Amino acid sequence: MGAAAAEVVAPRPASASGKRRSTTLRFLFELEKPDGLLPGTAKLPPPSPEPEADSLIDKIASCHRVFTFAPGEREEERDAKRERLVEVLGQVRSAGGKQRALDHRVMVALLKMVAANLFRAMPPSAYPPLPPDGVDEDAPAMVLAPSWPHLQVVYDILLSAVTATDGKALRNHVDRAFLSGLLALFASEDPRERDRLKTVYHQLYSKLTGERAFMRRSMAAALLRLVYEAPAAERHCGVAELLEICGSIINGFAVPLKEEHRAFLARVLLPLHRTRWAHTYHRQLAYCVLQFVHKDPGLAGAVVTGILRHWPVTNCQKEVLLIEELEEILEVIDPNQFQNLAVPVCSRIARCVSSCSSQVRPSRPTFSPTCLHYFPYILFVLLIICFFFTPTISVCIILRHCSGMHMSAETSKKN
Repeated sequence: MGAAAAEVVAPRPASASGKRRSTTLRFLFELEKPDGLLPGTAKLPPPSPEPEADSLIDKIASCHRVFTFAPGEREEERDAKRERLVEVLGQVRSAGGKQRALDHRVMVALLKMVAANLFRAMPPSAYPPLPPDGVDEDAPAMVLAPSWPHLQVVYDILLSAVTATDGKALRNHVDRAFLSGLLALFASEDPRERDRLKTVYHQLYSKLTGERAFMRRSMAAALLRLVYEAPAAERHCGVAELLEICGSIINGFAVPLKEEHRAFLARVLLPLHRTRWAHTYHRQLAYCVLQFVHKDPGLAGAVVTGILRHWPVTNCQKEVLLIEELEEILEVIDPNQFQNLAVPVCSRIARCVSSCSSQVRPSRPTFSPTCLHYFPYILFVLLIICFFFTPTISVCIILRHCSGMHMSAETSKKN
């Protein structure tokens, strides 16, 4: 029994190193990994780059209340909200100026506040229905949103946040629902809001490379709804801004053009010539069409045919715009292509010259020097068309205009 007790209390043999295992704080530090992480622990997220992130989030949360600027609202509360929005804008711009990414929590709070202030139902249109001739003298020159003092700062905050955030981080916050909500705001009748929205949407398109196809499809769908589903007399707000974005996108298309891009020209851009409100966005539309012709001259035939198909009958203002667009295309068209388009183009020229409208008659298109080789053929086609479709007195008018076109083409060729 004594031997057993002695065996129990006998000391443990010493380790091979002869040293006792240390349990000090220094030994625990030595057990750490080189990256500073203890075994079995996950890497912690980096600390917030903004020490005042919590106060900024509280300030952003206080801006969720939406004011309609109705007579019953208190002016002091509206001014206080605008002051808070200006403070938030200053801090967001300060972060962008220092090349410092916004905190994740700040971005989440910002986009929630932007959505609460911007995404809203549009009021009924202040524009009366447009008559068939496309001229409305009673329409207001401009419709302004009463809540613009707040909306302006909110758009500036959104633009500053998008500019200060790289595309990879922006994909974690901006989803397709948010992009669709921004696209719906182009229906606003306030031109100031549409201009700011155009800048923001285009900036998002440049940053979100993975969503570019979705954004192009969304814009095409919005334009198609205006052409085929909207009432003919309803004003189409936002088309000019959308086409301006499309023009910048088309300018960056690679050559040869993809089938998707050709379909956009044929199914979206050319049908936009048929609406009564074409005069409100024709400049941007003509630029987009001309960009396609410059990138692929083989599309000139389909473009000219599409323009002639949508030629107006009673809208003289729209007819003058289409004549100018047709003239720009004829300046860059290949002579071999023009030979195939001479009959329909000359038929339209003859009708324009013999038009009863004093606006359309002086606006007949002129031929480029590249088409001067076919001028006798053009003159012959014009005379045949005049003989069958126009009064006899118009023959002398057309001959005089053809002579002027020939002289101007000769002068351009010499220059």
